[in-house]
Amino acid sequence: MSDNGNDRIMRYTEGSNTGVLVAGGNGQGNDTNQLNYPMGIYFESLSNSLLIANTKAHNIVRWRIGDSNWTLIAGNLNASRGNSSFLLSNPYGLTVDPIGNLYVADTSNHRIQFFSIGQTEGKTIAGITGFQGFNSNLLSFPYSLAFDNQLNLYIADTYGNRVQKFLRY
Repeated sequence: MSDNGNDRIMRYTEGSNTGVLVAGGNGQGNDTNQLNYPMGIYFESLSNSLLIANTKAHNIVRWRIGDSNWTLIAGNLNASRGNSSFLLSNPYGLTVDPIGNLYVADTSNHRIQFFSIGQTEGKTIAGITGFQGFNSNLLSFPYSLAFDNQLNLYIADTYGNRVQKFLRY
């Protein structure tokens, strides 16, 4: 569970009111042992790690279960925001396709960024960078995204009050 107000990720077992700290928990910040308003989480079973949308640090990080710090996956190490192919601005959600490519809801840039496995340069695949709107090719603060079993991409376009479906390409 993303406990963004406390800048940490917690794990709860069914029937228990007591959680276990999994990531963060060292106060709000941008150091590699801290999180800064974490939102989206994706569990990657192959590496036994969490991919975390570290929203106010404007990056995506990998936190291996049991480790005490993260490694950078996308965005800027120094928490700088931006709209280039290397930068993010308030990423809220993320998901990974079956071969390991990363998809990020780059919320304040009104776009979905695609990062090929191991790449730090993203490509905009939905929305138009920096343009907020309600047409079918524009997004307005996308918060979350998910694939169906045919790899069609669904985007929660929050301020557009809709869910956009993008067919697999």
